[in-house]
Amino acid sequence: MMVQTTTPTTTSVASATTTSSSAPGVQTVTVGDNNAIAFSPDTITAAVGSSIEFVFFPPIHSVTQSTFESPCAPLANGTGFWSGAFTTTSGQNANVFTLTVNDTNPIWFFCATPSHCETGMAGVINPSSNGSESLDQYKANAAKVSNPPTPSVVQGGSIGPPKASSSTSSDSPAATTTPTESAGVSGFESRNSAQWVLMALVGLIAVGVEGLII
Repeated sequence: MMVQTTTPTTTSVASATTTSSSAPGVQTVTVGDNNAIAFSPDTITAAVGSSIEFVFFPPIHSVTQSTFESPCAPLANGTGFWSGAFTTTSGQNANVFTLTVNDTNPIWFFCATPSHCETGMAGVINPSSNGSESLDQYKANAAKVSNPPTPSVVQGGSIGPPKASSSTSSDSPAATTTPTESAGVSGFESRNSAQWVLMALVGLIAVGVEGLII
């Protein structure tokens, strides 16, 4: 699926492990590892054709595309990417969200879990050389955002087992649930903390039932 980037540019999902990459490949970005409200790394340089895998940790996180001008807000008109809310009980989620980079224009992203973006959980792929559009400035602007919208449709990437050769954490893969989206809703809706709590509870109940069946 093609997605629009900050300067209308297209991309699919991929993973990033380092801040630079000179050739197509797979990079890894951890999402909420060690209970941090952060992406690591939060700045990635990715070659055209390479992939970035977002690896999720407890309890509930996501990755969402935005623009520099509108931090913590999904791209309008249903464009851009959203992983859905990944609920993880412990360790590393068994699935990742993967993007493929189609050009080198800056791609800004954040976690749509309530308050996470506002507290600095954001990142950028192929940052601009323009000093006024830095990740630090994005985070500073994000801190001023009040009640940002949340996306409602999982799109713009693929969900499945990681392809990166090595694990991103010493923890073993965790029991996990399918990423959650708002069913039957098109476009975007106002962020609702209760909705995210419900997503997490449903995910945990599903994991418990699966354990009983086994």
